[in-house]
Amino acid sequence: MRSLLLCAAGAAAYHLGAWPGHAARAPAARLAAEPQAPADFGLAPGQKFGPTAPAHPADKPWTNLETQEGVQLVKAASNDLRQPLLADMGAHSPAAAAAQPSAPTAPRPLAGNDEISVSKDSIHILKHHGSYMQQNRDLKKKADRDKSYQFMLRLKVPCGEVPGELYRELDELSNKYGQGDLRATTRQAFQLHGVLKGNLKTVIATIANVGSNTYGGCGDINRNVMVPAVCFPNNPAYVAAQTYAKAIADLFRPMTEAFNEIWLDGEKAPRSRDGEGGSRRRAEAAASVEYWQKDIAHFDLDKVRNYDNGNGIITGHPVEPIYGRTYLPKKFKMAVTVPGDNSVDLYINDVGAVVIMEPDGKTVKGFNIVVGGGMGRTHRKEETFARAADHLGFAIIAVQRDHGNREVRSSARLKYLVHTLGVDGFRALVEKYLGQKMEPWVPLPEWKYLDWMGWHEQGDGKLMLGINVEQGRVADSPGLRVKSCLRALVDNYGVDLLLTPSQSIVLRNIQPAQKYDVEAVLREHGIKLIDEVDAITRKSIACPAFPLCGLAMTEAERVQPQINARLLAVLRMMGMGSDDFVTRTTGCPNGCARPYMAEIAFVGSGPNAYQLWLGGSPNQAERTAVATSIFKMKFEDLEATVEPIFAMWRSQRNSPTEALGDFCHRVGVPVVEEFMAAYEPGAWKGMAPAFPPPPAVETPTATVGVASDLLVKIEEEASARGLDAPSLLDMIVREALEG
Repeated sequence: MRSLLLCAAGAAAYHLGAWPGHAARAPAARLAAEPQAPADFGLAPGQKFGPTAPAHPADKPWTNLETQEGVQLVKAASNDLRQPLLADMGAHSPAAAAAQPSAPTAPRPLAGNDEISVSKDSIHILKHHGSYMQQNRDLKKKADRDKSYQFMLRLKVPCGEVPGELYRELDELSNKYGQGDLRATTRQAFQLHGVLKGNLKTVIATIANVGSNTYGGCGDINRNVMVPAVCFPNNPAYVAAQTYAKAIADLFRPMTEAFNEIWLDGEKAPRSRDGEGGSRRRAEAAASVEYWQKDIAHFDLDKVRNYDNGNGIITGHPVEPIYGRTYLPKKFKMAVTVPGDNSVDLYINDVGAVVIMEPDGKTVKGFNIVVGGGMGRTHRKEETFARAADHLGFAIIAVQRDHGNREVRSSARLKYLVHTLGVDGFRALVEKYLGQKMEPWVPLPEWKYLDWMGWHEQGDGKLMLGINVEQGRVADSPGLRVKSCLRALVDNYGVDLLLTPSQSIVLRNIQPAQKYDVEAVLREHGIKLIDEVDAITRKSIACPAFPLCGLAMTEAERVQPQINARLLAVLRMMGMGSDDFVTRTTGCPNGCARPYMAEIAFVGSGPNAYQLWLGGSPNQAERTAVATSIFKMKFEDLEATVEPIFAMWRSQRNSPTEALGDFCHRVGVPVVEEFMAAYEPGAWKGMAPAFPPPPAVETPTATVGVASDLLVKIEEEASARGLDAPSLLDMIVREALEG
């Protein structure tokens, strides 16, 4: 296999660069404006680029249709993601000035910021710059909501890596310009909420100047690329996953200068060559350098991005060789992982890549690829659905660009194209772009759902620690000061952060001697270590929903802690306190918190109401949950709804370890619904458990005698550290025994 990325990444027939043990092949030169017209492939009337005759019939390519949904037209008319946002923000475009000599040569004042909002068309373009416009929907009066316009910024942080310096800046920006908190997303990025329009430029420029970006956080382009949230610098497979994820992120960033012109006073992003090949950002262009790009300096991504194999991958567009002027039909999501580690929810991505190593365990052999996953749905529209990805050798983003549905936005994701063509037809179409056959799927070990919580050795003499952050909300509240805690750890211990796909955080690069000091800081700020967090909470995630999401039908994040507590209470009441499952809640059917992969999920379907989904895989692999006929479960009916499900699971499981999702999938959701319909409250008491739990064993309480004068000193020291006396004693004893 090739040591190159994936053809879904746009160019798998050639090398991204020289990976150890492989020689890079020089790509052919390309004339930027030349259209592709391969002699052996027919083109549909009006189509300029790309093959159109897959083995399984595809009516037409969507790229050049005259009848397109509105967002496609906005993108096409945007001058490479500039307008009308540039005018709305009152920014000055050097490109426009060059085209019109009479235009002012100095930046105009931000006249556009006199308005607190942007136009409808600007909203679509703004997403590509990493921001959404929002309102406070907690306000009941429309007049009040119309005064509450604000903006959410989503960073692009490939692999979820957040250096301490970046966290420090985000912490301060959220206090000064936001609503005082941050939110870790399900795609390993940070969101900053509550930014006013007049402050957008300052915040975005500050983020860029500290080495990060919002470009690629949202929009109809490749989104944040996910990998397992671990730091194993001596593990070649994990290092390869992280390296290629960063290469994907850079390869599929928009090439337009619109971001720099609007937010960075027109600063260009020039490149200079590094002698033997490869490219790097010019050091003096500080705002254009992203901290993670140093890890992919050995890849020559400019050559990859512009390489033309003659089969239609390259569009011929002079600015966007891969995306073209209308970019992708809708958002596009990728993840990279290693065999066995499904912490990234691989099967929900448009493209998921699994690193395959040579037998020596040190050299990348290639990638297994899954395609066509996606969570978004629309209630009561049967043409929209959630879908787990299919196995496919090597895939290509150009197929989605040219054949993804641009007429109906709700059917624009890659999963619909895969469904329409079938996997074999989709593979045949990809192979036409690729110009060769794909190699077979390499068998993999069973997937495990890993969250990387708790302490782990990095393998380089340092430690990492995963801490649970409920629903990803990094904030300070009475008794729980997550935001201040992270700042203290960054400032005093030099830790860096990794954001996880389950909205939690892994602290990395901790010195072993700092282990118990770090734990003490966590306790001081009210943060539990993972063995103190119940398993339901640990495996739950939720989308933000109210008050800021414009699509929310009901609550999600703000009620998830209550849902977790109520689910756990029912389990304990039924003697099932040691059981757990993956549960997720969303405020609408769009699926931002990946509910359709959960074992049990609550999907917002109206005010205070949820649709119930059952049967997702506990390791998040290869299947989605199934919707029940319960379309509007009232929030107050949660216990009455889940009790019969748990009772059936308790009495009919086929092994003590059969997971809830596996059980519901095995018996079938219709059978579960029949049981629920016939169930009487409390009936579980008369049902013998299929596998009774072992009797509890009493553990005697240990006591240790301490001299009274010493006890006084211990209590004083414990108080100074924000601990109780037993916790401090435990820490001292452990340090003595392990030191």
